[in-house]
Amino acid sequence: MVRPIARVLLFPFAMAVLLVGIYTAAMHAPTPHHLKVAVAGSPTQTGPLAASLRKALGDKYDVSTVASTEQARQLVAHRAVAAAYVPTPTPGDRDAGAPGTAFAQPPRPSGPLLYIASAAGAVQVNLAAVPFENVAVQQHQFLQVRDLVPLSTDDTSDTSTMYAAIGLTLAGYLSAVMLSTAFGTALTRRRTVAALAAFGAVAAITVWLITGPILGAVHGFAPAILITGWLTVMAVGLATVFLSRFCGRMTPLPAVGIFMFLGMPASGAALPIQSMPAPIRALHDLLPMTSTTGSLRQIMYFDSDGITRYWLALGLWAIAGLALTLAYDTLKAHRTSRRNNTTAQPRQTAEPVPSR
Repeated sequence: MVRPIARVLLFPFAMAVLLVGIYTAAMHAPTPHHLKVAVAGSPTQTGPLAASLRKALGDKYDVSTVASTEQARQLVAHRAVAAAYVPTPTPGDRDAGAPGTAFAQPPRPSGPLLYIASAAGAVQVNLAAVPFENVAVQQHQFLQVRDLVPLSTDDTSDTSTMYAAIGLTLAGYLSAVMLSTAFGTALTRRRTVAALAAFGAVAAITVWLITGPILGAVHGFAPAILITGWLTVMAVGLATVFLSRFCGRMTPLPAVGIFMFLGMPASGAALPIQSMPAPIRALHDLLPMTSTTGSLRQIMYFDSDGITRYWLALGLWAIAGLALTLAYDTLKAHRTSRRNNTTAQPRQTAEPVPSR
């Protein structure tokens, strides 16, 4: 009796170990790795400052220089850099964007200027600002912060896209697990795909209704949000269907491990991907949650710029999951057929020798 109980409890034990181990290893001590920032101004001024920063910061930050503040604003607004520092801003430079709310500033600042886009990631902005705050302090100046793409007043914690992505990911792998558990091989592939497609539409609409019209936390072009939600459920669901062919009742373990425990830190939704350990950073462009959170953020704050690549990644996950499942089922059916044919063949007996 003890052994069967131990086997049953092994599953929740493994889930707990994966959750604590992966999340703690990934996020217990965030340290920037090649976080991109820029310094704007004349080469005679920005050159020595950039060189000094590169020497002091090492590979934690990638410091580049641009000749104009207009270039700096474009880089920040398009998420090419996390922040841009202007040592000697003009009065016109100080009017761009909105006042940064994450940093204490004097009412009439006269010191250097830092451009940020908090909608690109509030924690990322905090990390990007650290070296420039230190520079201002060393020069006994106040640092003025201008937010070019501020967060919505209904999403000040910058977590709405992350929770929406978690909900859609849960809908994807849990629906596939439940279909596999309830019906097993009795449910054909065609009906499985149809069920996931219908459920994905319902899940996408429900998540949008809760986070959008009801709570107002996620906003933007509704059809694009719905497409993102449906593609997420299909990508994760069909990939989980493929996993179920190997793992059976244990499918939830690899599914939640890949799509949630690894997917969430690798997406950069909770903490900047540049602050993650190297193995997690390597998964950033591979796992579906990156595309889900990226799509939702682009829809909310950046006019859906570059959203096609996120949708393509989710579509490829869905197609790959279906294709691999089809290949596995075909191969298994072929092997079963050969085995049955071999078993069905009657044994050959030696012909009787005629008597003389």
